[in-house]
Amino acid sequence: MPEQPLRPTQEPLNDLAVTYVQAGESLFLALHDDIAARVRAAHPDAGYLDVSEDVDGYLDLHGIWSTQAPGPGACRLLHEPRTGPAQDGPPDLDELLADLERVLVGPYLYQWGLAEPHPEYEHRDRRWITLPPADRVAHIEGIVRRYVPDAVSLICLFDADRGRVAVGFEQVIRAGGESVPIPCPRCSPETPDSLWPHDVSHQLAGALGQLYALPHLRSRHLTPCVDVTSEHGDQLWLLRFPYAEPASHAVPSS
Repeated sequence: MPEQPLRPTQEPLNDLAVTYVQAGESLFLALHDDIAARVRAAHPDAGYLDVSEDVDGYLDLHGIWSTQAPGPGACRLLHEPRTGPAQDGPPDLDELLADLERVLVGPYLYQWGLAEPHPEYEHRDRRWITLPPADRVAHIEGIVRRYVPDAVSLICLFDADRGRVAVGFEQVIRAGGESVPIPCPRCSPETPDSLWPHDVSHQLAGALGQLYALPHLRSRHLTPCVDVTSEHGDQLWLLRFPYAEPASHAVPSS
């Protein structure tokens, strides 16, 4: 019996599935960014939403909290719908919650750690929604420069082959062009000479992964580059820190 030819869509089916997942991730992250912008239009310091879900999947907002620290015990309550005046809340609250319901249907906010159980035990039936930084690049730069004060750029790796973005680190470029290797947490455990603790790597990976997953931010801030000495392979990405003092951003030659 002659071998049947493959259907036109049969061979690239896995690639199509990955593309579909990546498109969904980008859409949901962009929608979450829009929700954050609408909340911050009323409360510029907002960092968290405290919400609950009823049996029909509808959300109820219990509070908007500031960004001072990851938990209501160390944050300021900016708005409580049940007790505060309506004009103190974000505009079109019902529409905002409806968009958040759409976002929470998918796994993406959970994968990025943007949606978690409420940090206070008595409210564990609620969800604690983290709003993304208004400027992810400034957020990333602030984290890196706490440990390398004269850092001007970061070289990293992104792997999106399995439908979600995994982040690896390569090196930090300091003012003047000197490079500082970063022990990648994907390849080796934390060591005493690591530039920063493992939980900081986790913070950076989340912000960088979101930056890469959003096409309008990726094209604006990330530049493909090559370092033949890298253990990760040829395809790396350079993120320049726009708020660092002017200096050489060249990728060191091998």
